[in-house]
Amino acid sequence: MALWGVTDADEAKPKWAVQGGAVDPSNIFATAEGWVLRHYKKGDQSEYWDEVLVAVDGLVGAGGRGTDTLGSADITAVFFEESTYAAGATGTVVVIYNEKVDVTNGATLTVTVTGASNPTATAAAQTGTNRVEFTFTCAAADKVHTIGAQTISGTIKDAGTNTASDKVFVLGDTIGAGGSGTTKTITTT
Repeated sequence: MALWGVTDADEAKPKWAVQGGAVDPSNIFATAEGWVLRHYKKGDQSEYWDEVLVAVDGLVGAGGRGTDTLGSADITAVFFEESTYAAGATGTVVVIYNEKVDVTNGATLTVTVTGASNPTATAAAQTGTNRVEFTFTCAAADKVHTIGAQTISGTIKDAGTNTASDKVFVLGDTIGAGGSGTTKTITTT
């Protein structure tokens, strides 16, 4: 078995990258060059550099092995950006794809809140990213927020193409708040 996926049947990111380990798998995605690890220079993730981990021809785009052998972009993780939020604050749900996607303004998903109305998390237009951010307004204090299995509304396509990307995620795609750990919920303070 290969240490990384190269076809639509095996889209695995390099298998040595594990959640909670030294390398965050949500920062690994497929490009025309192959599997890439994004290194952030600042905590706010406004600056970065990309390292090609595995050069793979035709993984995304045309190549000698074929064209888009990885198939359409798939969701690999969903999580709350932070592990806690204040009541009424702006929260963020992050959806990670295995390759870069383009998102139209207004794509949405639902955050479930125990004992309160469920807010809609909305994404602004984003181009060429594997990390799609949806923002929502947190409920009152002491309310538990969760991300349930669902289908994202709106248009999400593989970057620079008209190929529709995966918009359905299951509970198994949801990882710990902050992108690590096992606590998949947040409680407002």
